[in-house]
Amino acid sequence: MRHPAREAINKFNKLLNLHEDPLMQDWEVECADALRIEEFINCYRTSASTDDERFTLMALILGSFEEYHGLETPKPEVWEKIRYILSTESKLHEDHIEYYSCLETEVPEEWFPITPLIRAV
Repeated sequence: MRHPAREAINKFNKLLNLHEDPLMQDWEVECADALRIEEFINCYRTSASTDDERFTLMALILGSFEEYHGLETPKPEVWEKIRYILSTESKLHEDHIEYYSCLETEVPEEWFPITPLIRAV
């Protein structure tokens, strides 16, 4: 399984003014911000120039979307932007898609709130 790349994390910490604590385990979860999803998507489109950067930033986008979706129904246009990237770059984001799809279980209570959306990708 692929993981966010340290060099890309460092880049986006600076670019997006994210605070990373040395004791953090999961950057993409701990720096997730439901209110900044569209900013992160725009950054993906304009500043993520390598596969490592795109993979790393998508981890943050999905972590943020997961947080947002857990609070309220997501805006369809935000999900459509994410879905488009995941669909057109599915090979690169295969690990993200597999992780959030929760294919090992058919019990909805064990899914992430975004699992039904991701499964449709």
